[in-house]
Amino acid sequence: MRLGLRAVGSACYQVFSHLAVSFGGNLLAMLLSLPIVLVLIVVAFFAHSLSVVPLGIAILVGALPNPACMGLQTLARELARGDTPDFGEQWQGLRTYWRVGLRAWLIAAAITITCALNAAFWETQAANPATSLHAVAAPLFVVWALILLFWLGVHLYVAPLLLAQAEARVLLAYRNAAVIMLSRPVASLTVSLIWLGALVFTSVTALATIIGLALAATIQQNTLRLLLPNLLPTQD
Repeated sequence: MRLGLRAVGSACYQVFSHLAVSFGGNLLAMLLSLPIVLVLIVVAFFAHSLSVVPLGIAILVGALPNPACMGLQTLARELARGDTPDFGEQWQGLRTYWRVGLRAWLIAAAITITCALNAAFWETQAANPATSLHAVAAPLFVVWALILLFWLGVHLYVAPLLLAQAEARVLLAYRNAAVIMLSRPVASLTVSLIWLGALVFTSVTALATIIGLALAATIQQNTLRLLLPNLLPTQD
């Protein structure tokens, strides 16, 4: 847990001590993510639920390996190393990793939506005593909610691993992320809850457009760097 809190504290310091770079990188990532935001607005309109937009931004834009944020992840990696990045590195990271990020994001989005729909379905069944599935609905809702939480928690490591691995392979990144999550459960759960909470809070308050994505990416990079110091290159 102490390592997890240290990663969050380091991320906050790095982002706010390099505010101009963090702000610019965050704004660019959000602009590139506008197609996702527009789809969320359409879904919210037909679902008659405004909460779809901030929750969707938190998950689909911020938590999952969004290809538009892979350049921002590169900036965050440099901040976690103690370097001062520039916007050229963000563009380079975007050009290098957007394809693998897109493949990972498509897989992640499909599985996330499936888990969320299942959890929502069983929650509805559990709330209605008249349904035939009411007896099993509550346990199944808990199961799907825990699966969703674990799945989202794994993504704390996926984007940083895509940058850190010698081969930027999607399935390898997911395997390694799951191994880290299970081998360091306390630190991973602590940071995951703070990380997801920060994404939801900044999305609801619209701070995700200016700083929330940068903060989330830097938390990810610091967590991986502190938990696996031998995996990442050290600063000369």
